Amino acid sequence: MKAEKIASLVFTAIAAAYLVGTFLIKEPPLRQQMGPETFPRAIGVLMLFLSILYVRQQFQHQPAQDDEERAAIIGAEEKLGAFVDYKTLGIMLVLMLIYGLSFEPLGYPVATLLMFAAGIFVLDHNHLKRDLIIALIASFGIFFLFRFVLRVNLPAGTLDFLFR
Repeated sequence: MKAEKIASLVFTAIAAAYLVGTFLIKEPPLRQQMGPETFPRAIGVLMLFLSILYVRQQFQHQPAQDDEERAAIIGAEEKLGAFVDYKTLGIMLVLMLIYGLSFEPLGYPVATLLMFAAGIFVLDHNHLKRDLIIALIASFGIFFLFRFVLRVNLPAGTLDFLFR
């Protein structure tokens, strides 16, 4: 229970730092109704709101039995005492680092598709074909949503020649 209280405070600090960081986004020379800071700022406000709710929930006194009952309801009782798979966690952290480094040169759609594919392979490759199709649709769908609907320019990278 103490770890959850600490985690709730850490999440709140991260959300607050993220929200402060959104105010550092430079405005474009031509002011638009929704600039590049709008979407990140909305996410920051939502993150801060949810983390404050989490802090409130953690600091209200709840008996430990409540957690076990909730876990049984959602079918997670076997996961309460489960071990942490440090190998998988390490692989995913390395993949996220590679994703961050390849984001600009490869571009959002390709880097995200590769990250999805690698994550699927590491975490669960029982439905590989279905999950790869979802990854393809999600990575390019989100790119087109940001690029053409929200007017936020994500890097196209290797596919830049398609969007000139």
